[in-house]
Amino acid sequence: MNSLWPIIVGGVLPAIFWGITAIFQKQSATATGSAVYLIAFGTACAFTGLIAALVWRPAPWSIEGLGFAATAGACFAFGTGLISFALFAYGVPVSKLAPSCNVRVTLAIGALYLGEASEINTVKLAAGTLLILLGALLVSSA
Repeated sequence: MNSLWPIIVGGVLPAIFWGITAIFQKQSATATGSAVYLIAFGTACAFTGLIAALVWRPAPWSIEGLGFAATAGACFAFGTGLISFALFAYGVPVSKLAPSCNVRVTLAIGALYLGEASEINTVKLAAGTLLILLGALLVSSA
């Protein structure tokens, strides 16, 4: 049972929260647009980070860590802003944008940049990638 805990905490629960996020993002985009969404979203993230810092007692701050976090935040903000813009400007259904392949990008960068390729079963990775791409194509054409 202990081996499932990291999968639940780091995989299942985030997937649920991100799925719920997409629904509220669609509602916000149609009500306010992408700029207001990003401001409110960023404020909520900052508040959540403050609570996490009080509860988890994070490691000491470093310039390197702050730089990585700021880069991650900027990339996330651009991606989220573009999704919100597409929802607002083009009226795209969130169900067509949700089956993105961002996990594949993470795997590729993790394998190449972080040197995690030795920890990946390439046959399973290729099969999973193919299934995800086929599923994304199927859902986006629905």
